[in-house]
Amino acid sequence: MNECYNYLELIGCLRLITSLSDKYILAKDILTHHVIKRVQAPFESFKQGLKTLGVLEKIQTYPEAFYSIFCHKPENLSAKILSDLFTVHTLSDAQSLGFWNSYLQAVEDGKSATTLEDILIFATGCNSIPPAGFKPTPSIECLQTDFPVGNKCNNCLALPITNTYKEFQDKMDFAIRNTLRLEKEESCHYIGQ
Repeated sequence: MNECYNYLELIGCLRLITSLSDKYILAKDILTHHVIKRVQAPFESFKQGLKTLGVLEKIQTYPEAFYSIFCHKPENLSAKILSDLFTVHTLSDAQSLGFWNSYLQAVEDGKSATTLEDILIFATGCNSIPPAGFKPTPSIECLQTDFPVGNKCNNCLALPITNTYKEFQDKMDFAIRNTLRLEKEESCHYIGQ
């Protein structure tokens, strides 16, 4: 309590703690400050701005019409959406790019253990396309690698150059499924499960 005295006083949560069970009340007060009180003034300012042109009244009268504007609902991924999402680096292997589009279609058709969401997570770390899009834009390059490599820092997917589609599909499925499985296991170790 002594270490946090100034902080607790500043946020209005300073109180006399007489027992260890008082920590729950203190935690609730801190959460109330950060989740409700701290955002109350900006929220009221936002509402005032909406009132200026009568927008707030329209939102309150027709909430369903404004739902899609204020609430993001991730779109269902498709092979076309993923294909269009990724920019292709110049000088990429044409055969591998053909395999890539065939692979996306096979995944969409359920002919793979991998899902379109898995591919997006492997390449970008996101399971859906963010409302504001990606920065940087996801890209694809074809490299002489044994397996695909997803670089989540720059949203780049390196595709392996293979001789057959079957080899391409096997390498993609193996790398994506095992990488996601290992990441999931690793995250469980961090949170102690």
